[in-house]
Amino acid sequence: MKVDRESKFTGALIGTAVGDALGAPVEGYSMEQVRSVYPEEKGWEMVYGLYTDDTEMMIGVAESLITNKGFNGADMARTFVQNYDEKRGYGPGSKEALKRIRDGESWEEASRKLFGGEGSYGNGAAMRIAPVGLFYYDNTDALREVAYKSSHITHSHELGKEGAALQAFAIALAAVSYTHLT
Repeated sequence: MKVDRESKFTGALIGTAVGDALGAPVEGYSMEQVRSVYPEEKGWEMVYGLYTDDTEMMIGVAESLITNKGFNGADMARTFVQNYDEKRGYGPGSKEALKRIRDGESWEEASRKLFGGEGSYGNGAAMRIAPVGLFYYDNTDALREVAYKSSHITHSHELGKEGAALQAFAIALAAVSYTHLT
Protein backbone atom coordinates (compact mmCIF):
# COMPACT_ATOMS: atom_id res chain seq x y z
CA MET A 1 0.00 0.00 0.00
CA LYS A 2 1.40 3.39 -0.99
CA VAL A 3 1.11 6.09 1.68
CA ASP A 4 -0.20 9.35 0.24
CA ARG A 5 1.10 12.77 1.15
CA GLU A 6 -2.05 13.77 3.08
CA SER A 7 -1.65 10.71 5.32
CA LYS A 8 1.98 11.63 5.93
CA PHE A 9 1.01 15.20 6.84
CA THR A 10 -1.65 13.97 9.24
CA GLY A 11 0.71 11.38 10.69
CA ALA A 12 3.45 13.96 11.26
CA LEU A 13 1.16 16.25 13.24
CA ILE A 14 -0.59 13.52 15.22
CA GLY A 15 2.69 11.68 15.79
CA THR A 16 4.29 14.83 17.16
CA ALA A 17 1.38 15.41 19.54
CA VAL A 18 1.29 11.78 20.70
CA GLY A 19 5.05 11.70 21.21
CA ASP A 20 4.80 14.90 23.24
CA ALA A 21 2.00 13.55 25.43
CA LEU A 22 3.80 10.24 26.02
CA GLY A 23 7.15 11.86 26.73
CA ALA A 24 5.89 14.74 28.87
CA PRO A 25 5.94 12.85 32.20
CA VAL A 26 9.66 12.13 31.84
CA GLU A 27 10.88 15.21 29.98
CA GLY A 28 14.39 16.05 31.11
CA TYR A 29 14.92 12.73 32.91
CA SER A 30 17.93 10.52 32.32
CA MET A 31 17.23 6.86 31.52
CA GLU A 32 18.25 5.98 35.08
CA GLN A 33 15.71 8.45 36.46
CA VAL A 34 12.99 7.07 34.19
CA ARG A 35 13.69 3.52 35.39
CA SER A 36 13.66 4.58 39.04
CA VAL A 37 10.31 6.36 38.70
CA TYR A 38 8.75 3.83 36.29
CA PRO A 39 10.19 0.34 36.86
CA GLU A 40 9.64 -2.10 34.03
CA GLU A 41 6.93 -4.00 35.85
CA LYS A 42 4.94 -0.82 36.55
CA GLY A 43 2.73 0.80 33.93
CA TRP A 44 2.59 4.47 33.04
CA GLU A 45 0.33 6.58 35.22
CA MET A 46 -0.62 9.39 32.89
CA VAL A 47 -3.78 11.40 32.49
CA TYR A 48 -5.06 10.91 28.96
CA GLY A 49 -4.99 13.82 26.55
CA LEU A 50 -2.37 15.99 28.23
CA TYR A 51 0.25 17.58 26.04
CA THR A 52 2.82 20.32 26.59
CA ASP A 53 3.59 23.76 25.23
CA ASP A 54 5.34 22.04 22.31
CA THR A 55 2.07 20.72 20.89
CA GLU A 56 0.17 23.87 21.86
CA MET A 57 2.61 25.98 19.88
CA MET A 58 2.71 23.49 16.98
CA ILE A 59 -1.06 23.90 16.72
CA GLY A 60 -0.56 27.67 16.71
CA VAL A 61 1.97 27.43 13.87
CA ALA A 62 -0.47 25.35 11.82
CA GLU A 63 -3.42 27.65 12.59
CA SER A 64 -1.50 30.74 11.55
CA LEU A 65 -0.06 29.24 8.36
CA ILE A 66 -3.49 28.00 7.29
CA THR A 67 -5.33 31.23 8.19
CA ASN A 68 -2.81 33.39 6.33
CA LYS A 69 -2.04 30.91 3.53
CA GLY A 70 1.60 31.33 4.55
CA PHE A 71 3.75 33.02 7.17
CA ASN A 72 2.61 36.16 8.97
CA GLY A 73 4.83 36.79 11.97
CA ALA A 74 2.48 39.17 13.77
CA ASP A 75 -0.42 36.73 13.43
CA MET A 76 1.65 33.73 14.50
CA ALA A 77 2.92 35.59 17.57
CA ARG A 78 -0.64 36.71 18.38
CA THR A 79 -1.83 33.11 18.00
CA PHE A 80 0.86 31.91 20.41
CA VAL A 81 -0.24 34.54 22.94
CA GLN A 82 -3.94 33.67 22.53
CA ASN A 83 -3.28 29.93 22.89
CA TYR A 84 -0.96 30.33 25.89
CA ASP A 85 -1.89 28.02 28.76
CA GLU A 86 0.42 28.30 31.76
CA LYS A 87 -0.25 24.67 32.71
CA ARG A 88 1.43 23.38 29.53
CA GLY A 89 4.97 23.84 30.86
CA TYR A 90 6.42 26.70 28.83
CA GLY A 91 10.12 27.36 29.33
CA PRO A 92 11.25 30.64 30.87
CA GLY A 93 12.40 32.16 27.57
CA SER A 94 9.16 31.45 25.72
CA LYS A 95 7.12 32.70 28.68
CA GLU A 96 9.05 35.96 28.72
CA ALA A 97 8.91 36.45 24.93
CA LEU A 98 5.15 35.84 24.86
CA LYS A 99 4.65 38.21 27.81
CA ARG A 100 6.59 40.91 25.96
CA ILE A 101 4.47 40.37 22.84
CA ARG A 102 1.27 40.44 24.89
CA ASP A 103 2.45 43.73 26.41
CA GLY A 104 2.91 45.27 22.96
CA GLU A 105 6.50 44.54 21.96
CA SER A 106 6.94 43.48 18.33
CA TRP A 107 7.47 39.79 17.59
CA GLU A 108 10.73 40.67 15.85
CA GLU A 109 12.18 42.21 19.03
CA ALA A 110 10.61 40.26 21.91
CA SER A 111 13.03 37.32 21.98
CA ARG A 112 16.23 39.25 21.19
CA LYS A 113 16.57 40.57 24.72
CA LEU A 114 16.41 37.17 26.38
CA PHE A 115 19.38 35.48 28.00
CA GLY A 116 21.55 38.56 28.22
CA GLY A 117 20.72 39.64 24.68
CA GLU A 118 21.89 36.39 23.10
CA GLY A 119 18.42 34.92 22.64
CA SER A 120 17.32 31.38 23.34
CA TYR A 121 18.98 28.50 21.52
CA GLY A 122 16.80 25.87 23.15
CA ASN A 123 14.82 23.21 21.31
CA GLY A 124 11.36 24.79 21.63
CA ALA A 125 11.29 26.15 18.09
CA ALA A 126 12.27 22.75 16.67
CA MET A 127 9.56 21.07 18.74
CA ARG A 128 6.79 23.10 17.06
CA ILE A 129 8.21 23.29 13.52
CA ALA A 130 6.40 20.34 11.84
CA PRO A 131 3.72 22.49 10.15
CA VAL A 132 6.42 24.62 8.48
CA GLY A 133 8.09 21.53 7.00
CA LEU A 134 4.72 20.32 5.75
CA PHE A 135 3.45 23.66 4.42
CA TYR A 136 6.67 24.45 2.53
CA TYR A 137 7.73 20.89 1.63
CA ASP A 138 8.08 21.87 -2.04
CA ASN A 139 9.93 25.19 -1.60
CA THR A 140 13.22 24.83 0.24
CA ASP A 141 14.07 28.54 0.19
CA ALA A 142 10.73 29.50 1.74
CA LEU A 143 10.99 26.59 4.18
CA ARG A 144 14.32 27.85 5.56
CA GLU A 145 13.13 31.47 5.69
CA VAL A 146 9.88 30.64 7.48
CA ALA A 147 11.59 28.17 9.82
CA TYR A 148 13.95 30.97 10.87
CA LYS A 149 11.25 33.63 11.14
CA SER A 150 8.73 31.48 13.02
CA SER A 151 11.47 30.33 15.39
CA HIS A 152 12.58 33.90 16.02
CA ILE A 153 9.32 34.68 17.83
CA THR A 154 10.70 32.89 20.92
CA HIS A 155 14.18 31.64 19.93
CA SER A 156 16.36 34.33 18.34
CA HIS A 157 19.76 32.62 18.72
CA GLU A 158 21.10 31.22 15.45
CA LEU A 159 21.47 27.73 16.93
CA GLY A 160 17.81 27.64 17.95
CA LYS A 161 16.71 28.78 14.50
CA GLU A 162 19.08 26.43 12.67
CA GLY A 163 17.95 23.46 14.75
CA ALA A 164 14.34 24.23 13.85
CA ALA A 165 15.22 24.63 10.16
CA LEU A 166 17.01 21.26 10.10
CA GLN A 167 14.00 19.61 11.74
CA ALA A 168 11.66 21.26 9.21
CA PHE A 169 13.80 19.98 6.33
CA ALA A 170 13.73 16.44 7.77
CA ILE A 171 9.94 16.59 8.02
CA ALA A 172 9.63 17.93 4.46
CA LEU A 173 11.88 15.16 3.16
CA ALA A 174 9.85 12.51 4.96
CA ALA A 175 6.65 13.99 3.53
CA VAL A 176 7.80 13.69 -0.07
CA SER A 177 9.81 10.49 0.11
CA TYR A 178 8.27 7.43 -1.43
CA THR A 179 6.85 5.07 1.15
CA HIS A 180 5.55 1.64 0.33
CA LEU A 181 4.14 -0.43 3.17
CA THR A 182 3.63 -4.14 2.66
